Amino acid sequence: MRYEYLPYRMKTGYEDPLPDNITTDNMVLIGVHAPESNVYIKLNENNRVSIDTDEGGKFEYAFNNLSVDDVISMQVKNGSKYEEFWEEIIRE
Repeated sequence: MRYEYLPYRMKTGYEDPLPDNITTDNMVLIGVHAPESNVYIKLNENNRVSIDTDEGGKFEYAFNNLSVDDVISMQVKNGSKYEEFWEEIIRE
């Protein structure tokens, strides 16, 4: 667990789904969520991208370009609304 995310975890109640940090050098997002579901990734204010999780819940997405202070939002769709389950801020 990355301790800088402790306040976010306490506020949302969600566990960190990412085993590795996403950085400007490591632009591949690898995470775990509910098996065989859809995860929506949103970078800053750009459009969401839908990603399917596999039977174990793993999902991957490679970004073309990231900068320090970019915000990546991971969301699920609940009815017609999107609910954020994790937010990652690029620190390095």
